[in-house]
Amino acid sequence: MGRLPMLSMTPKGSNKQLGAFGGLNKGLVIGDNEFSDMKNMCSDQFPAIAVRKPRGEIIKKLEKPHGLFWKNGLAYADGTKLYYQDKEIGTVTDTDKQMVGMGAYIVIFPDKLMYNTSTGELKGLEASWTQGAAATFAQTTTGSTMVKISCTGIGSGFSQFDGVEISGCTNAEFNKTTVIQELAADYIIIVGNLKETFTQDSGLKITRKTPDMDYICENGNRIWGCSSKNHEVYSSKLGDPTNWQAYEGISTDSYAATVGSDGDFTGCLSHMGYVLFFKEDVIHKVFGDKPSNYQINTTSPVRGIAKGCEKTACIVNETLLYVSRNNVCSYDGAYPESVSDALAEARFSGGVAGQYNGKYYASLSDASGNWNLYVYDLKKGMWHREDSLHALFMAYGEGQLYCIDADHNLFTISGTRDEYIEWMIESGDMMDGTVEFKYLKRLLFNLLLEPGSEVDVFLKCDGEPEFRKKISFTSTGYRTQTLNVIPDRCQRYRFRLEGKGPAALIALSKYIGYGSDIHGCI
Repeated sequence: MGRLPMLSMTPKGSNKQLGAFGGLNKGLVIGDNEFSDMKNMCSDQFPAIAVRKPRGEIIKKLEKPHGLFWKNGLAYADGTKLYYQDKEIGTVTDTDKQMVGMGAYIVIFPDKLMYNTSTGELKGLEASWTQGAAATFAQTTTGSTMVKISCTGIGSGFSQFDGVEISGCTNAEFNKTTVIQELAADYIIIVGNLKETFTQDSGLKITRKTPDMDYICENGNRIWGCSSKNHEVYSSKLGDPTNWQAYEGISTDSYAATVGSDGDFTGCLSHMGYVLFFKEDVIHKVFGDKPSNYQINTTSPVRGIAKGCEKTACIVNETLLYVSRNNVCSYDGAYPESVSDALAEARFSGGVAGQYNGKYYASLSDASGNWNLYVYDLKKGMWHREDSLHALFMAYGEGQLYCIDADHNLFTISGTRDEYIEWMIESGDMMDGTVEFKYLKRLLFNLLLEPGSEVDVFLKCDGEPEFRKKISFTSTGYRTQTLNVIPDRCQRYRFRLEGKGPAALIALSKYIGYGSDIHGCI
């Protein structure tokens, strides 16, 4: 009697549901709940992944933007015109600006100007006087070290206790940097060593100088800066951004120091009460609260700010983030740590960043010159890509992140603009726990769509070169829609959702049937 052949049993099917979605991950192997590519998505409705909110209305279109800053109102440079609260307040050079606030002042470099937001006065940080009449040097009293220099208009451009540089004096003892102790329109009094009164007819010059600096910041009611050319760091006099050479041996003095590290400075920032000076492989940190106890601590080698990425340095929820050579780094005061592993060895050549609602918004250019707006949610530790926004400047003020884009439009990053947002999410290669061939019986997407929102579902199996559209849907009501897609037999697959209008992916379900060993994999 013959025997029936033995039948090989295929494994039973299984199902899997995802209800918590991560963000962008460009790695080779990613989680089922992460996405290899996306457009205009955000984490606002986590654990769902949703379309970003609309941007703000365009406030103004500038002619030639050169800077943006918030100090009790919006300040910006447009060509050679400087604006504050949308009013023209002065003229500047046709170059990009760095602006920092100190008290009521906005300090503007490289023009070396300061604007008083309370009084509306715009004036230069520097001042100079050149002799035009006879000048007399005399002791204020016999035997005194106080010397009075009298000449027409000599004191009119300066203030008491200004640190000034005197040059062109026929008595070499007075060609020096000193501090004005007293002054009036036609005389100043300084400390000096004078044996007898003398007069000179011409050549005398007095200047109050501000050093040329690559980057500036404010900390402890002082303006700080650095110069790559001179390998020096500087601090203004306490509470006075006009004085950088006031040295009297007191706590309010100016400060300057030479640093010995290699390379050019790439940024300057105040963080957690300390001043940080960055190079690509170095962080200089200033300790102390007055010139007599200032100490510069050098940490090297570490990942500093990359050249051209100084505008990416931004503090979000007490954490400093910036772009280094190969990473986006977070810095809490000890050592930098990479937060951009999900961006897979990203190298950025430039960019600008700001903070809003606990997120780091970074408009970055890659090595090919392509611009993208990446958003990092610090609380959730997730990246999302919004679009190809090329931002020139960003500034945070009173709960809004202001932005000027490459088209010279000034707007807020979040608002009520009438936008019909196009969006997209693409999964990584899904293996579903096995490299063998399998049948995906059903692939279900649970989507929350507003009326009029559209969505297309695409699928790509194994080595297919292009995605194939499986289903299209337009919502007619504000409700959760479940879209059922039946894929082909495959070893691995990817899905892509493309849509227009408000939407949120709430859940994803997969029903899988496993194949036999025939035509399986090695």
